[in-house]
Amino acid sequence: MVFNIILSIIYGLILGIVTIPLSKKLTLSRTDDPGKAAPLTKAPLKIAAVVLGVAASAGVVFTADGTDILIRNLLLLIPIFSISIVDALVRKIPNPLLLTMIAIDLVYIIYVCVSTQSVDILPKAFIGMFMGLVVCYIPSVLRIPMGAGDIKYSAVIGMCIYAMGYFQSMILMSVFVALFWAYLKLSKKGNIKTQIPMGPFLSVGTVITMCFSLFDALNPALNSLL
Repeated sequence: MVFNIILSIIYGLILGIVTIPLSKKLTLSRTDDPGKAAPLTKAPLKIAAVVLGVAASAGVVFTADGTDILIRNLLLLIPIFSISIVDALVRKIPNPLLLTMIAIDLVYIIYVCVSTQSVDILPKAFIGMFMGLVVCYIPSVLRIPMGAGDIKYSAVIGMCIYAMGYFQSMILMSVFVALFWAYLKLSKKGNIKTQIPMGPFLSVGTVITMCFSLFDALNPALNSLL
C-alpha cells in the first residue's frame, strides 16, 4: 500500500512536469501563434497537470492486474496527457504521440505473446483498432465534427484498450462532452454547434476505462474475446 502511494505520487509528479514542456514544444510546432502556448506558462495549469497526473497514476497503480499492464498503462499516460493538452490548445493531435502509443502497446503485445505463448491478444487489438476507425464516424452522422487526428487517436485507443474498453470510453466521452456543452450553454459561451476538441474528453474516458473497466465485471467472458 505504502509503495503504491509513493509510486503514484512520484510518477504523477514526473507526468505533470514532463508533459508541460513536451506539450509546449508540440503546440508551438503546430501553430504560427506563440500565444496559443501561453496557458502552459501559467502556474494554475502546471499545478492542475501535477494533480491530475498523481490522480491518474494512482488509478493505474491501484487497479493494474500485473506488473506488465502497470508499466504499459503508466507509459501510455505520458502521450495521453500531452495529446489532451495540445488538442485543447490548437485542435491538433500530434502523430509522434500516436506513434509513441502504438510503440508502447506493440512492445506490450509482443511481451504477452511471448510470455503466454499465445497470440490471443492480437485479434483483440485488431478488433479494437477497427472499431475505433468505424465508430468515430458516428459523430459525423450526428453532425458533430471530428478531425483526422481524432479518428487516428480513436483507432489507437481501440488498439490499446480493445473493443469493450473502447465502447466504455466512448460512452464516458459522450457524457463529458454533453456536460461541457451544457456548461457552454448555461454560461452563454457557446451552444450545441460550438466546435470543441474531442481529444481531452476521449483521453479522460480512456484513462478511467484503463483503471475501471465495467465490462470486466459485467461480462468477463465477452471481454476476454473483445
